[in-house]
Amino acid sequence: MPRSLSLPTVVADGADLHRLLVEAEPETNLLLRLLEPFVIHDVLPSRVDCAASGGVLAVEIVFAASSDLAQRLHGRLSVIVGVRDAALAPAGGARSANAPDHRPSGHGTAAHRAA
Repeated sequence: MPRSLSLPTVVADGADLHRLLVEAEPETNLLLRLLEPFVIHDVLPSRVDCAASGGVLAVEIVFAASSDLAQRLHGRLSVIVGVRDAALAPAGGARSANAPDHRPSGHGTAAHRAA
């Protein structure tokens, strides 16, 4: 039985802790596509939680980055094919991806797509 390990998150100077909450189609390669922008921007997420249920893939990615870079990553994830919605929030109250109120409000709204 897998155990969850909680490790401290190191935040570099000028970086804040953020979380991206993503609601997407439960496609086999979508998780890989969601992580690719982090590789491109040399950002290592401190935590990635995901849960697939009822035709929805819910993903929470916690990471340290500047506010500008966090907004850029949010914008990139928002336009990935298969992503229904993405929301960026401070990571202070980071929750598990399978928490009941995980889903971001609005489904693929123009405001999220334009970010």
